[in-house]
Amino acid sequence: MLRSLQQIVIIFLLILALAAIPMIIQVNPLEHRLEWKLERLPKIYGDFISEISKGSLGTYKLGTQRREIAGDIEGNFFNSLKIMVIGVNVSIIISLIFGIFVSRFRLTKFFNLVLNIFAAIPDFILIIMSLIAAVKIYKMTGVRIISLRPDAGALNLWFPTILVGIAPTLYMFKLVTVKYVQTSSEDYIKTAVAKGLRLNYINFQHIYKNIEPFIKAELIKVISLAIGNLFIIEYIMNVSGITKFIFQSNEIQPIAIGLFSMLIISGIVYVSIRLGLYLFKRGFIHE
Repeated sequence: MLRSLQQIVIIFLLILALAAIPMIIQVNPLEHRLEWKLERLPKIYGDFISEISKGSLGTYKLGTQRREIAGDIEGNFFNSLKIMVIGVNVSIIISLIFGIFVSRFRLTKFFNLVLNIFAAIPDFILIIMSLIAAVKIYKMTGVRIISLRPDAGALNLWFPTILVGIAPTLYMFKLVTVKYVQTSSEDYIKTAVAKGLRLNYINFQHIYKNIEPFIKAELIKVISLAIGNLFIIEYIMNVSGITKFIFQSNEIQPIAIGLFSMLIISGIVYVSIRLGLYLFKRGFIHE
C-alpha cells in the first residue's frame, strides 16, 4: 500500500513537472543558453492543488476566449477514449486471430508479409501515407473517408481509430507470431500432435495459454505506442480529443489536466484489454 502511494505521488509530481516545462525553462538572450527555474516548481504544485481543491479544473485560452476546462473536457476525453479503446483492443484481437488461430492458412502468410513491410516504415510516415491515400480515394471515387472538421462526428473518429491501431497491431502480431513458432517447437506440443489432437484444441488449450503471459507483459508497451500515435493523429487530423488541451496551450493547468486525462485513458484501455483476455480465457480455455 505504501509503495503504491509513493508511485502515485511520484507520477503526480512528474506530470506536473512536465506540464510546467514552458515556465521552468527560459532562454537567456545574453548568454544564449537555457536556464532552469526549478525554484518555481513548489508554487506550481501549490497553485494546481489549490485550484483542484476548489472543485475546479481551471481555465484555458482558446483563441481570444477564456473557457472552463471542466465545460469542454468531457467530449474531448470520450473521443480520445473511444479511439484508444477500440483501436488497441482490435489490434490485440487481430494479432491473436492471425498470429495463433488461423496461422496455418495461406492468407495469414500473406498478411504476415504485408505487416512485415509496414513494420519497416516509421509510424509517422504510415500516418501521412494513409492520409494521402484517403485524399486520393476521395478524388477518384468521391467517397469521403476522412474529415478534418472537429465537428464531423463518426467521420472524424473511425479513420483515426484505424491509424491508432496500426502500430499496436504491427508490434503485437510480430510478438505473437514469434512466440507461436517458439511454442510450437516445444516437446509437449509435438506430443499433442502425435496423439492426434485437433489443431484448434492445441491452439486454444496449449499454445494460447503459454503465449498469454507474454501478451500481458507487453500491454504497457502496446498502449504507449498507441498513445504516441494518438498525439500525432489528433493534431494533424484536427480531432477534438484530449490532446487539444496539451497542444493548444502553454499554460500549466490545461497541459496538466490533459496529461492526467491521458494517464486515465491508458489505465482504462489496459483494464479493458485485461478484462477481454480474462473473459476469453473463461469462455474458451479449460483450466
